Amino acid sequence: MKILRSLGVLLAGAVLALGIGGGPVAVAYAADAPGGAGYSAADLATGRTTSGTVAGSAGHEREVPPQEASLSCWDPYFSGSTFAVSCSGNRYYVYVDCSNGYRYVVGPLAGAKRVTITCPGGYRALRGGGYGS
Repeated sequence: MKILRSLGVLLAGAVLALGIGGGPVAVAYAADAPGGAGYSAADLATGRTTSGTVAGSAGHEREVPPQEASLSCWDPYFSGSTFAVSCSGNRYYVYVDCSNGYRYVVGPLAGAKRVTITCPGGYRALRGGGYGS
């Protein structure tokens, strides 16, 4: 009798684990590829603004390329899903790491610009900055 009860418990566990029990089963899926992050880059000399979307790349925890001496960035701003920073340089990129695990990069840029990047889907902006020259 103990053997039958043990087998019954094992069988019931297997049925539930396989989702054959008739009810909904929670399944963990990998996060869908995110949509693009919206950005705007306002030229600080002319006031002209360009905008668009940039695709993300997985692995926001990876190292950031170095910022060369010819690149100057100032006034970083974080608020919820938005990151903004002003930078001036010859050829540089501005990035934001979002809470969905993706990094979004705008560039290459040149001159003095105020760049704003908004993480997609309401994900939070975790860190950001500029790199290049």
